[in-house]
Amino acid sequence: MYIKKRTLIIGSIILIIATAVLTLGAVNPFGFANPMDMIKFTTVAKTIKSMYYADVPDDDYVGSAIAGFAQGTGDPYTNYIYGEEANDYMEDVQGSFEGIGVYIENNTDDNTITVVSAISGTPAEEAGLVSGDKILAVAGVSYTGEQMNEAVRNMKGKSGTTVDITVLKADTGETVTLTVERRHIDVTTVESKMIGETRIGYVSISQFTESTGSEFNQNFTDLIDDGAKSLIIDLRNNPGGYVTSAVEVASNFVKSGNDVVYTLDKDGKKESYPSKGSQYHIPIVVLINQGSASASEILTGALKDYGLAHIIGEKSYGKGVVQTVLSANDSVLSVTTARYYTPSGTCIHEIGIEPDETVPMELSKYAYLDTLTLEEDEQLSAAVKYLSEQ
Repeated sequence: MYIKKRTLIIGSIILIIATAVLTLGAVNPFGFANPMDMIKFTTVAKTIKSMYYADVPDDDYVGSAIAGFAQGTGDPYTNYIYGEEANDYMEDVQGSFEGIGVYIENNTDDNTITVVSAISGTPAEEAGLVSGDKILAVAGVSYTGEQMNEAVRNMKGKSGTTVDITVLKADTGETVTLTVERRHIDVTTVESKMIGETRIGYVSISQFTESTGSEFNQNFTDLIDDGAKSLIIDLRNNPGGYVTSAVEVASNFVKSGNDVVYTLDKDGKKESYPSKGSQYHIPIVVLINQGSASASEILTGALKDYGLAHIIGEKSYGKGVVQTVLSANDSVLSVTTARYYTPSGTCIHEIGIEPDETVPMELSKYAYLDTLTLEEDEQLSAAVKYLSEQ
C-alpha cells in the first residue's frame, strides 16, 4: 500500500512538472532559457501596457516585440516587418512598386542607412545616388540605420510626387539634399545589345528576381543568334536577389553537376547549388563594382573560380550571407541562415571579390552608366579591349 501511494505521489509530481514545462513554453514565445528573463519581459510588457498614456493596438505591441527580438541578433539582414511595411516589401520583391528605386541596408558599423545601389533607369539613379552614400533624412525627418523600414516608407509614395532626401555623399563627404521624383517602377532585370561593330555581346543584369534566369537565357540566345563570339556580363550596381536565379545564369557556363555555390549553416550543414545546364564555351568578362553584392557575387565567384571569366572593375560589396524569407498574412520574417562559399571554398562576407583587372572609376559615373559612351566608361572600354585581344 505504501509503495502504491508513493508511486501515485511521484506520478503526480511528474505530471505537475510536465504541466509547468508546457505552460512555461506556452507563455514563453521567445524561448527564454532563463525563466527570470521571461518573467522580466512579461512584467515590463504589462507595465508599459498599463501605464502608457495612450491606447496601442495589441498587434503593434506584438509586432514591435518580435522586431526587437530580430534586431537582437545584431545582423542587419535579419528583421521582422508587419502590416503595410510587409505589403510594401512583397511589392518590392515582385519587381513593381512606386518609389525612387534604391537598394539600401542598415549599416551596423555606424548605424546609418547606406546605399547598396540605385536601380538602373530609376529616379534614384538619375538623382546621382551611388553605393556608399548615406541617407540621413527623408522629407526632413532624420533616420538611423535601425529605422530603415520607416525611412523606406517615407521614400515611397504616389507616382509623380517628390521627396527630399538628405544624403552624405561617399565621393565628396558633402551633405546634400536631393529632390527626387517618385515613379511607378517595373524592374526589367536583363538588357542586352551588341557592342558597336564588334562581335562582342553585352548583357546587363540589374538584380536577380525569380524571372532573371529565363530573361538572361533569352537575351543570351538572341546575342548568339546575332553573331556574338564573346560576352560582357555587367553586374555593376547589382545588389543581388535570388540565389537560384544566379545559379540559373551560371548554369549556362559552369559544367553540369559542378557547384556554383554552397552554403554552411551554424551547425556546419552544407547545402550545394550545382549547375544544371550545359557548359557553353565563350570568352567572358564580368564587370563589378562596390554596388555588386550577394547573388551577383555568387555568379562572379563561380565564373572566376572555374576560370570561365575575366573580372574587371572594382572590389565588390562583400555580402556573403544568405537569408531565408518567411511570409504569413501581413508579416514577413527575414533570417540570415547561412554563409555562402564560392566553389573554391572562399567566403567573401565583409571582404568582397577582387577583380582580375582593377579599373577605378569616379563614383558619380556609376549613377549614369546607361548614358555613358564607350569612351566615357573606362571599365566597359577595358572589357572590350580585353575581349578584342583574345
